[in-house]
Formats: sequence, C-alpha cells, structure tokens
Amino acid sequence: MSSLPQLSRKPRRPVPDSPPSRPRRAAVAMTGTLLLSLTGIAASAQPAAAATAPLKGAGTCANIDFVIRPQSAFPDTSRGRYDFRAQSTTVQKAVLCLVNAERTGLKPLKRYLSLGKKGGPTLGAAATRHAADAVRLRWWGKVEPGKNCRPVQGDPGRCDPHINPQTGSTPLSRAQAVGYGRRCASFSIGENTYAGWGASSVTPRAAVTWWMNSKPHRDTILNPAFTELYTAVAWESADPAAGSTTPAATYVQVFGRCG
Repeated sequence: MSSLPQLSRKPRRPVPDSPPSRPRRAAVAMTGTLLLSLTGIAASAQPAAAATAPLKGAGTCANIDFVIRPQSAFPDTSRGRYDFRAQSTTVQKAVLCLVNAERTGLKPLKRYLSLGKKGGPTLGAAATRHAADAVRLRWWGKVEPGKNCRPVQGDPGRCDPHINPQTGSTPLSRAQAVGYGRRCASFSIGENTYAGWGASSVTPRAAVTWWMNSKPHRDTILNPAFTELYTAVAWESADPAAGSTTPAATYVQVFGRCG
C-alpha cells in the first residue's frame, strides 16, 4: 500500500477532532499544540513468519509466546473471571518489554495505571474500547459488499482499522474521550493495530514481529517523541477473513506523549 502525504491544519482555538484518513502513516500538526501520528493496518491474513532477525527481547522478555484464551475457557467464578482479565495484563507487559527492547538508545516507554476515579482513565481505556469494538463489528481487512467500513485513502480495497465505522471515532477522538491531553501544553498520539489467527499468530511475539517488519509500524514504535504505551488485546479477530479459526486475537497499541 502506498503512503500518503502529511495533513496539516492550524485552528485558532482548542483542536476539534478532524479524522485523518490514513491507516499506514499520517500526521496532523496543529499549531504546535498537537501532533497526531497514526500508523496501523490490520493483517489481512495470517501474518507470515518473519524473515528478519529475531526480536531483541526474545531471550529476556517473559510470556512473549502467551496465547490468549476465551472467557469460556475459565470457570464462571470470581477467580475464573479474574484469571480471564489477567490475560490482558500479561500481554501488555510482554508487548511493552519487547517494544522497549527494540528501542535501543531511546527512552523506554511506560504504562501508567489509573488510580480510581480521581486518576481517571488512561490511554489504555481508549485502546481497550477500540479493540472491543473492532472484534464486535469486524470491519478490518478487505472492503467487501455489505461490509460497513471507511476505505483507506489511497487504497480503496482495504478498510481503515483506525476509524470506527459505527461511531466515526479516530485515535485522536478516542484519546480525547478519556481526557488525554487536557493537562498537557502539547501532546502526541499514535496507534498500531494487528489481527492474527492460529496459535503462532496471536502471541505478543507475533504481533511485535509483524509491526517491526512493517516500516510505518516500526517507525511508530521507534518514535523518540513517545513516552507512553498501552496495548489492548481482545479474543477473536477484527478481520472476518479469519473465519471461525481459533485462537484468534486483535491487538491495539496506543502511544502517547504529554508535554
């Protein structure tokens, strides 16, 4: 897929959400108060095995081959529900470790936890909501008759995984919806997406390997401007090309910087 030129706007007042149509690489610069970097594309089929060097954190990061399981695999008890939800934390930590290992010479990214109502939701909430909507609506992948999605600008045969076709939300609007940027003099947002199916393609290793083998995704991961990273994973694929194959998983990475 071909890359698109940068988009820029200069509003006089606080920035409203103007969704850029760009799944691989796009940037919206707004009078020095906002830089929105979007990078992402859903895998349209099972990602091929990486032909490049192994991930730098492969030998040191824990749980990188973790395979997410559906809620039905856990007992319907308080402990079972806890263990099901704990999978998300396991994946987040594994992805964060792998990403930071790739960012050699750069400041490591951090993941902040929301501390009750006073702390408010973090970008992690934005990632989680987008992943949940993606598997519910399943609009990623190819544009097909009857599928509700917004085509990628410059590639009308593919659906934009960053724009929710039901709500119209974008990475920027989702970040703003959880309050990100309110206390920042300037801030940046970035997003990577991934969908895989089959045991070897749903792991943190598989997702980060695929991103690192895609230049626009790798550029987002290695962007020195970002200071935060939140990763959400949801059972099932947001791309209907997966069919009924299990296991299947959908990943959403949201990067941030609040200055």
